Amino acid sequence: MSVAIHERAGRVLVADDDHASRMLLGRILAPIGFDITYAENGQKALELFDHAGGAFDIVITDICMPEMNGDDLIRAILGRRPGMPIVAISGYAGPELVHALAACDAVLFEKPINVRAMRAHVEALAATRQCGASSSASMCTISSHKASVADR
Repeated sequence: MSVAIHERAGRVLVADDDHASRMLLGRILAPIGFDITYAENGQKALELFDHAGGAFDIVITDICMPEMNGDDLIRAILGRRPGMPIVAISGYAGPELVHALAACDAVLFEKPINVRAMRAHVEALAATRQCGASSSASMCTISSHKASVADR
């Protein structure tokens, strides 16, 4: 699936304390037309979100970060803008994490990131947004994506 890119596919806020992970997400999303704003922790991401008036189409956040973790960031963003599409990233997708994300409409990607799956998922979110559909914060769809060697 490929999103028809007009001026831009959407605006994405990426929060990850690992510079290499942020840049990888940029290399995945920028070529397909996304405008990306980067934050090195959850607190900075929330400040950027607020400063922009919540004008992001998708938020991608690591779960384990300093100053404000991804769980708290997700709750804060959904408190400000219910239904915001969220993609969570973690190196460990144990039952505690799944439980922590159970109250949101989110997709969980395990590190290392499956590049093809991430690109396809974000394109699908953008296509849904362009069609005027909105996600519901009352249900949580958590799927795990593991990278294969061919996807890296």
